[in-house]
Amino acid sequence: MAYKLKKGVFKVDCKQPGCPFDYEFEINQNIMGITEEDVDSEAKKIARDMARIKHDSVYGSKHSLFNPTIRKVSGVYEAIGAKSSAIKYQSEATKYKEYKKGEMILQKGDIATTICEVVKGAAYVDKNKTRVYKVGDSFGAAALLVNQTRTADIVAGEDGTTIAFYNLKELNNKDPRKAKELYTEAMEDIFGVIQDMEQLVEKLENELEKQTIINQNRKERIDELERSLLETKKELAEIKGGSSFK
Repeated sequence: MAYKLKKGVFKVDCKQPGCPFDYEFEINQNIMGITEEDVDSEAKKIARDMARIKHDSVYGSKHSLFNPTIRKVSGVYEAIGAKSSAIKYQSEATKYKEYKKGEMILQKGDIATTICEVVKGAAYVDKNKTRVYKVGDSFGAAALLVNQTRTADIVAGEDGTTIAFYNLKELNNKDPRKAKELYTEAMEDIFGVIQDMEQLVEKLENELEKQTIINQNRKERIDELERSLLETKKELAEIKGGSSFK
C-alpha cells in the first residue's frame, strides 16, 4: 500500500544560539511513498529547504540555518485509494481520522486508550455545546482515569474535522516533547471536565430537591434523579482520585 501527505504543516527552528527563527511551513506538494516514514522523510526535506530560504532571507547576513529541528505539527498520511473518512497514518503512536459535521468522535461508555487532539475544524461536548475544542486543543484524557471508558459524547463541529488519536506510551518513545505537551494540555482538560461534572452534580441535587418538594408521589422521577446523581458523583470521585494520583 502507498501513502500520500495531505494538509501537512511542519515547524522548523534554528539551533544557532540566540537565533529566534521558529516558523511553520505548509507542505502543498503531492508527496507519495511506499510507507508513511518515506512520505514523512521527504516532507521534512522540503520543509527544511523552505526554512533555509526563509531563514537566509532574514538572517543570512549573520548565519545560515544551523542544525534545524523539524517537527510535524499537523497533517494526514492518507492511504491511496482509501475512503476519506477512514483512519489514516496507521502508526502505533498516532492515528488520524476525518469527520463530517455532527458525526460522533467519542461515545460515552466506549473503551478508551488514547488522548485526542483537534488537527482541523472543531469538536464539542454533545450535552454542553459551550465546551468547544478548537485546533490544538486536546480532550479524552479523563477517560483514562475512569475505568478506561469515555465520560462524554464528543461530536464534530464542522465538515472535515480531523482528529489525532495519541497513544501516550508509544508517543513518548517516538516524540517525548510532544507527549509532554499533550499531557499538560490533557490535565487542563481533566480539570475542565471536573468543573463540568461538579456543576452537573449541583444541578441534579437542586432538581432532586425541587422534585421531592413538589410531588412526593413522583417516585419514579426521583429514583431516576438519585441514580444519575450517584453515578455522576462516582465518576467525579474517580476522576479526582486519578488526577491526584498522577
